[in-house]
Amino acid sequence: MKILFVWPNKDGFGFKPIGLSLLSGIARSLGWESRLFDTTEFDFGFVDSTQSGESAKIFKPTDLSQYGLVKRKLDLDERFTKMLDEFKPDCLALSVLCDEYLIADKISSISKKIQPALPIIWGGKYPTLNPEKTLKMFNADFVCVSEGLDAFPDFLKAFSGNGDLYNIPNIWARKSNGSIVQNNIRPLKSDLDDLPYADWELFDKRQFYKPYEGNVYFSGDHMLNWGCPYSCTYCINHIYHEAYDNRYFMRRYSIKRIISELKMLNNKYNLQFFKFHDEDFLMRPLEDFRELSDVYKQEVNIPFVIETNPKSVSKEKVKLLKNMNCVSASIAVETGNNKLRRDMLKRVDTEEDIIRAFSLMKDVDIRTSAFVMLGIPFESRETYKDTVRLVKKSDTQYPCPTFFFPFDGTKLREISIKEGFFDPEDEEKYVYKRDKPALKFENLSESELIEMRNVFVLYVKLPECCEPYIKRSENQDDLGIKLRRKLLEIYDKTVWNNDGWYIDDGLMPKYLEELSELLAGNQNNSQEHKLN
Repeated sequence: MKILFVWPNKDGFGFKPIGLSLLSGIARSLGWESRLFDTTEFDFGFVDSTQSGESAKIFKPTDLSQYGLVKRKLDLDERFTKMLDEFKPDCLALSVLCDEYLIADKISSISKKIQPALPIIWGGKYPTLNPEKTLKMFNADFVCVSEGLDAFPDFLKAFSGNGDLYNIPNIWARKSNGSIVQNNIRPLKSDLDDLPYADWELFDKRQFYKPYEGNVYFSGDHMLNWGCPYSCTYCINHIYHEAYDNRYFMRRYSIKRIISELKMLNNKYNLQFFKFHDEDFLMRPLEDFRELSDVYKQEVNIPFVIETNPKSVSKEKVKLLKNMNCVSASIAVETGNNKLRRDMLKRVDTEEDIIRAFSLMKDVDIRTSAFVMLGIPFESRETYKDTVRLVKKSDTQYPCPTFFFPFDGTKLREISIKEGFFDPEDEEKYVYKRDKPALKFENLSESELIEMRNVFVLYVKLPECCEPYIKRSENQDDLGIKLRRKLLEIYDKTVWNNDGWYIDDGLMPKYLEELSELLAGNQNNSQEHKLN
């Protein structure tokens, strides 16, 4: 039998979703033929992470066109219809995140128009949060609620005639009479070692190319730790805790099992790089991590990047990271305002934790990136300054400011709506746009927030003597554009060309004189204009 997976991706290239890789591996292990319809190449009008990052000086510019990593204006109806005609699947399976459901709905509608009898199952975060709505409004016949590692193979077996499709834990269904079958949630899969290896045959070769530090690497994506014990208000993790009666525990592959898979993937695809997508790569016992570090170094040793939280960073673990060839760690800061971080975001990290984490990484020469969320509820100029101050104090190589989005199911969405920062009826705001804030503020306009993000790295990385000029450049009139251009030139010479560290080239007095001349020239021109 044949299953067509759909990835309604609106973001950029360079990523192979862990869930889809596993589900395809499961399907193939059960004798199914699988294929993927991937919308990454489609230009839906959104700015992806690479474009957005380059404009805000987060990522070094990289020519991705030579690898074919370019979005195009394509006809979704025509392309998907062609895929259905050629592959002739027996089942359609869509993996849907919260900001992808509109694309997923469009694809499901096309499918129902062409092949009304083709069964459609949705899985992922969006249908987990909205199972009944998904079944009633979006042409889905089945929905996988929460984890599908055990539910999906049961669904495929039942689909093949070996079970009841309407009596599978974690699977909701819409019957022909319109009634909704709501099945219970099964216990979490505790043993990950019996999962099949990731199936990357599913993906276009372009999803292997990952930009990093101005270069492009042939890379792999994986995850060693599953789950997160925290309940940050901007995340839906609490939904999973509640679904499993607060028994949502951390799970890990055994070291022998995961090293075997990483070696196989490396040998098969000749990888240059790994990105590990664990919620917190360092959240594992020290002795276990020590063994992982040694075995990875001996048997894999491919450079990799991780994400972690300040609380998990210790001197011992940082040394082990360096030993196993970790080259970069993205560390969550979110906001520099202590009250908002603690009371509203429910982050457990103190300012001291954050500064210490970045310092420890720097001590062993692991590149760092600071995750920052701008435009959160109650954002102001003062909270923005707090964030600039803390990130500057942390001495990270690369600040990474993004805009907060109130995703479905998060506590911070409820706060955003209650406090009047977000209107859920505003349809344009249903989709996360990396280059625009989602919330509205009385004292900060959308254009102000966009420019605050664009100059965030300048505030953090350049000396304080540049701040008046950076502030003036936020107003993008003729003078502001000239000042920004000059500031970016200074940034390139003193930071960008020095691996993200500010290095005084001795020319700052000259730079300040040039900035002052721009201001003076503008004032003189304004005065002459008034006299004339």
